[in-house]
Amino acid sequence: MGVLPEQRLEKVRGLVRTLPVALLRPLENSLSLSQDEGLTAVRRLVSAELESHYIKESVFRPFMPLFEAREDGLEGVEFPNWALNRLWRALERHEPQLFAEARVAARGLRGDDETPVVFYRLVTAGAAILRDTPDEILPPNADEDDAETLTELACYLDLHRLLRSAVLRLPDWMGRIDTEKATAIRLMFKDAGKTSEDGGLRFLEALFANLDDGALIMKFVATVSDRPNDRFLSESELAGFGERLIEAAEMRLKVLEGLLRRRNRETAQLSEAGAWVTQCLTILHSFEQSIELSRDGAWGKRVTKIHQSIAALVEDRLKGVEKIVDIALPLKTERIFGRATRDVPDFKGASEENYQAAVHTIAFLNQIRPTANHGGFASLLTRTIQGCETIMDAYFEVVLGIAVADDPFDAQAVMGCFERVTDLMQALFGEDKANIARRRIGSADVFRLPKNVA
Repeated sequence: MGVLPEQRLEKVRGLVRTLPVALLRPLENSLSLSQDEGLTAVRRLVSAELESHYIKESVFRPFMPLFEAREDGLEGVEFPNWALNRLWRALERHEPQLFAEARVAARGLRGDDETPVVFYRLVTAGAAILRDTPDEILPPNADEDDAETLTELACYLDLHRLLRSAVLRLPDWMGRIDTEKATAIRLMFKDAGKTSEDGGLRFLEALFANLDDGALIMKFVATVSDRPNDRFLSESELAGFGERLIEAAEMRLKVLEGLLRRRNRETAQLSEAGAWVTQCLTILHSFEQSIELSRDGAWGKRVTKIHQSIAALVEDRLKGVEKIVDIALPLKTERIFGRATRDVPDFKGASEENYQAAVHTIAFLNQIRPTANHGGFASLLTRTIQGCETIMDAYFEVVLGIAVADDPFDAQAVMGCFERVTDLMQALFGEDKANIARRRIGSADVFRLPKNVA
């Protein structure tokens, strides 16, 4: 391939800059295997672009979540990626000295190091560019909304000193908010409000974007509001955070209703339904831990209604769980010596559909366990799990009775029964119980001679 001419290299540089990081990394690895001079030059361009992405993320670290959709599906402020990418290129052109200093600082930066001063200067310079020369950042065919986006982004960048400090302290703030922590949060909120009319709201929005569990934002809303009740907060300037969470819980409830009321549909939906139960109750729990809800309050009524609906749906589903497990471990009665009978396993086993129904039902039980107390169905869930354990233990003892008896039996069929029941035991009760059962199976010596029915 040889050495690439400068004109072509510039075209390649432009192309590389359009590629996302997810493609740049494997591309760099592939190019590193080549000894061709032209490809080596391309690899250097890719490596430089990756380094540029790393520096950009380091400089704008507190703001990076604002350019991504939340993984938990909660609604939040989200800026388009083009705004940050084009701003970064503008900074590269306008502030070459700061850019060079940032590159050096980023290379030796460790996780516990203080933020380099040059990072603050670059963010400040970026906010100035957004305000003074927005046309340089706006893409072709931009509209008024795009211009307003840049104005809003500049207001967020004004908070970078406060926000860096707050994000660093977030892990400590995840625990109990004592007087000292509450004072620090309120002071930051107040200082953010001095930057612009909506500075306090923007500060909370940025914190919200940096939280893995978005529902925890109510802890900060309650702190800066001095823990008001829902009547006051639902009419305040901070009401949007609470409304957002309640609407998210109501949306999840609708999905849950659709999944749990389809009794004749695919049982694979049950484990999905359990995840929705947990999500919904987790949102409500964070809400109720932070805000004093009143029964007749705007939010109190809605939260109560969601709780009642979830409890009713889950309890209705739990009533049929034991029957599903029983069908998955079928027994039949056979006659011995006249009128005497005994239970024996149906060696054919349940149909695959019925067995999978039990598997997915147990997955549902496991999903809702962590939030059972908060959901109000802990007692019924405990009884249901105990009932399932009784069914599994009874089935296991019947199969074990055949395995240790002197009568001939089909060893493969018996082991199939053991495997089915121990797999369900492990799924619902964990490895310890399943391993105890397996040790008993080993002691039974299923494959001893004589072992098969003639």
